[in-house]
Amino acid sequence: MKFQLPNSIQLKEIQQWDFFSVLIMVLLFMRILVDRSGFGAVIGLVLLGCFFLLFVFKLRLPKYLLLYSSLFFLLVGYAATNAVLIHNEPIFTIRGVIRYFSYFAVFIVAYYSKVSFKQIFLLYTVIVLIESGLAVVQFLFFGKARPSGTFINSNHFSYFLVPYFSILLIVYKSYIPAFFVFLLSAFLGGMGGVISLLLVLFLFLSHYARRWQKLVAILLFPVFIAGAGFLMQNRVKELTDVTAVSERLAENQAGGGSSLVWRIVTWKLMYDELVEKDGLYSGMGLEYASLVSPYFLESSIREPHNDYLRVLLEFGLFGFALFLYALYYGLYKLRKNAIKQNSSYYYAIYAALAAIYLGMIVGNIVVLNTLWWLLLTIIAIIHKGEKQKESKAFV
Repeated sequence: MKFQLPNSIQLKEIQQWDFFSVLIMVLLFMRILVDRSGFGAVIGLVLLGCFFLLFVFKLRLPKYLLLYSSLFFLLVGYAATNAVLIHNEPIFTIRGVIRYFSYFAVFIVAYYSKVSFKQIFLLYTVIVLIESGLAVVQFLFFGKARPSGTFINSNHFSYFLVPYFSILLIVYKSYIPAFFVFLLSAFLGGMGGVISLLLVLFLFLSHYARRWQKLVAILLFPVFIAGAGFLMQNRVKELTDVTAVSERLAENQAGGGSSLVWRIVTWKLMYDELVEKDGLYSGMGLEYASLVSPYFLESSIREPHNDYLRVLLEFGLFGFALFLYALYYGLYKLRKNAIKQNSSYYYAIYAALAAIYLGMIVGNIVVLNTLWWLLLTIIAIIHKGEKQKESKAFV
C-alpha cells in the first residue's frame, strides 16, 4: 500500500505536463528580451492565462502553498483597491496585480513542469552570455557608459547576475567563471550588485570553503576590490558627495548629486509625504511608488530605489511588518534545509536571497520580474525535488 503526504506532488501529473516545461522556458527567455520594450505585461498575462489552465484541467495545487499565499493575495488585493477607495486616486493597479500574481504563477507552472535544474541553469547561462555580449557591443559601439543589454538599466542586469554567481560558486564550484561574472557586474556599474556579490562570496567562504581556499580568498580579495574599483571609478568618486545630504534635505532637493545622495534625500521626502497624506498605517496603494503611476509621489522625480520603503509606501506598516517576516522566514527555511540536507542547492539560493535582500536597501528589486521569474522557477524545481524524495520515502 502507498502512503503519501497531503502536500506532496503527484508524480503522474507532473509527467503529463511537459507542455509547461516548454512554456516556462520560452516565457522566461521572452520576458528578459522584452524588458526594455515595455511588453513585459503582455508576457505576464500569457503566464497568468496558462496558470489558470491548471485549474481548468483540475491539477491539484499544494494546499500548504495556497495557505501560505492567502495573506499575500489579500494584501495585494487590498493594496490594489486602497488607492481608489481610500485615497480617491485613479485606477492604475492592474500593472502591479499582474506583476505580483505572476510571481506565484511562475512558481506553480515550474512546480508542475518537468524542467530540471540543469536545464534551467543552461537557459540562465545562455541568457547571461547573450546579455553580456550585447552589453559589450553597447559599450564599444554605442558609447553607453553603463550598458544593460535588453534590461531596462544596468542595475537590473547586475542583480540578475546574483543568483547565477551564487550557483556557479556554491553548486558547481566554477571559480574562474564566477570571477568573470563578478567583473561583469562591476563593468555594468551597479554598486549595489557588486556589494551583493561580495556578500555571496562571504557566505560561501564562511560555510563551504576549506582552510586553504579561505587563505587563497584572502590573498585574492584585493584583486576583486581592485578590479571593481577600476571598473567603477566614477561610482566610487560619487561617494565623496555624501556630505551634501544635509544641505539637500534642508532645500528638499531630491534630484541631482551622486547616486547615494539623491537616494537618501528621496527616501526622506517620500516618507514625509507618506506621513503628511496619512498613509503610514494604511499605505497609499499598489503602484503608488511607481514612476509611471498617475498618482506617483509629488516629492520626487525617481522611484524609491529602496524596496523596504516601497513596501511601506504601498502597503503601510502592517504590510511592511509582514514583508520583513516573510524575508526572515524564507532565509530561515532555506538555511535550515541547506544544513539539514547538506544541500549546496539550498545554500546557493539562501546566499543569493540574502544578497538580494541587502541590495533591496538601495534598489528596485522587488518589482524586477526578470530576476524573480527565473529565481522562483529555480526554487520551485528544487522544492519539487524535495517533495519527490518525501513521496518515495512513504512508498
